[in-house]
Amino acid sequence: MIAEGKKMEQKKTVVLIAFYNVKALGVRYLETALEKGGYRVKTIFFKGFNSQDPKVATAHEVELCVSEVKKENPIYVGLSVMSSMYLESVELLCDALRKTGIPMIFGGAFASMFPERFLDMGGSYVVRADGEIPMVKLADAISAGKDGTAFPSVCYKKDGEVVQNPIGDLIENIDEYGLPTINSKEACYIENDTVTYGDPQLSSMSYEVIASRGCPFTCSYCCVINLHRMFPKDVKYVRTRSVESVIAELIEAKKQFKNLVFVHFYDEIFPNSPGWIDEFIVKYKKYIHLPFTIWSHPKMVRLDELKKLVSVGLDEVIMGVQSGSPYIRKEIFHRYETQEDIIKATQIIHDSGVYWASYDFMLQHPFESIDHLKETYYLVRQMAMPMELQLHGLNFLPGTDIVGKAIDAGLISPEEMDKIMYAPMKEQFAAYWKREDERESRLWYRLIFCLQIKSCRKTCDLYATDIDKYEEKIDALYERCVKRVHRRHIGKKLHIVMKRVLYGLHLR
Repeated sequence: MIAEGKKMEQKKTVVLIAFYNVKALGVRYLETALEKGGYRVKTIFFKGFNSQDPKVATAHEVELCVSEVKKENPIYVGLSVMSSMYLESVELLCDALRKTGIPMIFGGAFASMFPERFLDMGGSYVVRADGEIPMVKLADAISAGKDGTAFPSVCYKKDGEVVQNPIGDLIENIDEYGLPTINSKEACYIENDTVTYGDPQLSSMSYEVIASRGCPFTCSYCCVINLHRMFPKDVKYVRTRSVESVIAELIEAKKQFKNLVFVHFYDEIFPNSPGWIDEFIVKYKKYIHLPFTIWSHPKMVRLDELKKLVSVGLDEVIMGVQSGSPYIRKEIFHRYETQEDIIKATQIIHDSGVYWASYDFMLQHPFESIDHLKETYYLVRQMAMPMELQLHGLNFLPGTDIVGKAIDAGLISPEEMDKIMYAPMKEQFAAYWKREDERESRLWYRLIFCLQIKSCRKTCDLYATDIDKYEEKIDALYERCVKRVHRRHIGKKLHIVMKRVLYGLHLR
């Protein structure tokens, strides 16, 4: 035991930083990989996610983070940058970290697409795509006083020029990466000018898990298709874990989370390879038996599969529709499902017996006309009830195909687009929750929103016949529906908690 303790003391340390996400699955997979590689890992969860009132890191929070890094004297600091929406805080922290002289290595979706940006910010390396193997190789090299310029997936600067090595070191059987670290024992959380030690996700009532990596679709507003294009041709982009691996992770999560109520599968599309769901329902019922949520797609919904999942706890299906206009979906968003596909999918979800169905729409963007909004109204009118509508604006994100579409169409100049994509955090999140003030657009948006309340549908249909005549009544109906939707949310949460309690009683 003494020898083992001495060995532990000799382990070199790597610090990982996750931005605005206390669950940060990517970072947790890296922590597992580095620990397997023989390193001690300290993970800093820097700021919490808040889409309603996002806040840029304060000077004191930056100081606290740098202080935590310096006292570890790490081989390097690994920074996971998944999104451009919080670059303000990333840049503030990097400015301070650069002064320490500790090497910075960047990874994550946004860094993978724009490595030159982070090398210009002082990064020693950027790792694109899967980071589990390259991050260990870089730790080995840096601790031995060598460089990592020959490693696959690594980007660096040479003579002032950016060099991007071909992506490699990818494992097709992603079970081999191991499980993400569920209880990061050396972790701390920095928020509200305070450092809190311990893993911040353990107090959560939900656990987030991914059973696969990648997405088979090509939506223009998402960066996934461009990450796919980076992959070597001989490597599958969509890779699914075994049921055994997923269940092992959830068993560990149940042990670590004292208040666990439900599980959220964050796969772009919940796995449906032959036999996967059949094996999953047997093991999930036996070992986990918690309410859970999945994402699906109009072309991927199957009644028999959903019924099986509902039988073991599926409580909510979330599905992106994005627009009721076939033109907007196909030509602008690169989504190829038809009106009939969508209507049929919502009916299947209804018939499966799932408790809650949520449908996402992106409305009131530069590509959309009033006629497109009307098409959305009439599509939603045909979708199966009950439902929840999640209505959002469109964020133009760097590395997505829709950016070029808007510029090529003359809707936004390249200069204006840069200002939009790299606007302050508050402006970007305001665009996500955008509500168009133009009168006609506002009224159709509000009628669409009110359709999710079944008892209001006939009234909506009446008001839709003449929005000018019923303007004040539409506004008043909308205000009432907002309150009713809020009450439904509270009821949904109570339902899940009670379902969890009943499961607990059943298993005793």
